[in-house]
Amino acid sequence: MDFIWLPVLQLTEIEGQLIITGHSLGGSVASLFTLWLLDGNLLKPKCRPFCITFGSPLIGGFGLQHSIWNSFFLHVVSNQDPVPGLFLPSGRGRSTPTSSHSQTTGYKPFGTYFLCSELGCACFDNPDLILGLLKVISSEVAGGLQDVDYGEILSNLKERAICKGLPQVGERFADPFSAGIMMDLEIIGFDQTKLLQHNIDINTEISTMEAKARILTNKNKAFDAKILNYKKKDMAELEWYKKTSKDTNNGYYDCFKNWCSENQENESRKRNREDMQIKRDSKRENHIVLLSEGLKVYWEDMVAQAQRKPQKEGATFRTRWLYAGTVYRRMVEPLDIAAFYVEGGTDYINNGRSPHYKLLQQWYEEDVKPPSRDKLDSKKQKVSTILTEDSCFWAHVEEAILSCESLKSANSTLEQRKSSWDNLVKFGEYIMKQIGNYAVSPEIFLEKSSFMKWWGVYEDYIDTSNNSYGSPLISYMKKRSYRLYG
Repeated sequence: MDFIWLPVLQLTEIEGQLIITGHSLGGSVASLFTLWLLDGNLLKPKCRPFCITFGSPLIGGFGLQHSIWNSFFLHVVSNQDPVPGLFLPSGRGRSTPTSSHSQTTGYKPFGTYFLCSELGCACFDNPDLILGLLKVISSEVAGGLQDVDYGEILSNLKERAICKGLPQVGERFADPFSAGIMMDLEIIGFDQTKLLQHNIDINTEISTMEAKARILTNKNKAFDAKILNYKKKDMAELEWYKKTSKDTNNGYYDCFKNWCSENQENESRKRNREDMQIKRDSKRENHIVLLSEGLKVYWEDMVAQAQRKPQKEGATFRTRWLYAGTVYRRMVEPLDIAAFYVEGGTDYINNGRSPHYKLLQQWYEEDVKPPSRDKLDSKKQKVSTILTEDSCFWAHVEEAILSCESLKSANSTLEQRKSSWDNLVKFGEYIMKQIGNYAVSPEIFLEKSSFMKWWGVYEDYIDTSNNSYGSPLISYMKKRSYRLYG
């Protein structure tokens, strides 16, 4: 493997999607290489390899067929290509794909198969059905290797759309599951007559597939609920951290932000008594980091699942998990914002925000109606215990602090100062809207919070620059009306 070691070292630095492809026997090499990367855990956690083969022969057995890596492989096969049938377990005979012997011996298909014909294409992931279809293809293709132009096949996909209604697949397949499979099979040239000629009982196959799908769906629902309960326990620990942070007069956001700053500053300092206290506290924050990272991985995957589902099913999925996802977003995203600005970042919303936060917020806003007067009264009574509703609230505060610094800086141009002032006016309007809707936690008014730090700088600028500007927020803060909030 020495000759590929240098390229592999380069691959290990990839952060995003890694696509590995191969044609014919090269497809087998691509599959084996992908398996080697996965098995050796050689890629970064955020790098997701995906292998696409074209006309590749089978390479794996029963064990690989049931591995956890099936979702990383897509095999494109033409019904005119004999190569995928080179290593079929029962040769070119007419044996049934579900016989006990064929299930445990020989080479087996794994991953998803994209089968193509002159009529169209269809995807299948049921290994027994795929094996049977490969045998049919192998028995019907003329002897000798043929040159199949997969580039032309893929190009034709953009120009072809075949739609068939339920009457065309017969009354016996009137249920959507059976009808869908039969339509896919007919699109690639496999009608019931041809399947029966090759000893493939499609009725039995469909019944088996439907039963497995039903079991898997129920199992996944139960598993998802169980995992969500574990994640709720992690959220409870974050809630406890939030509660204890209030005692420091900093609040949840600033307690974590201060730790991030101290963690950077104290890397090379000697550990005196004060540092020992920081070190003890850091164990708590390190645990919070682990919890938040685990929650992010879980919710990123949940959001990705919702996106992959059909529209109706995805909408049901989002509704079921919407409350938990919203609480997660409001608890964890402020920690990301704190780390982002401590590391010197600017404009978090455009430069640092994860897409899954954006989607969770979008789905929430699509589902929630504006609060009525009765609901506002109810929120007012409970405001002391709420989470700040806008999970990007602290990003707005940090940008306001940067705008104040820009206003006071001698190096700022007139245009930069005007832009900063406009941003602060908009920020003041935003804050009063949040306060009026009882959408912010009272902890933003704690003495050592970043919001109160911003107010101190802003108030000083207003007073010392003889700025006569007045706003509802300035009046609200100068009169200390926030003492009555919550």
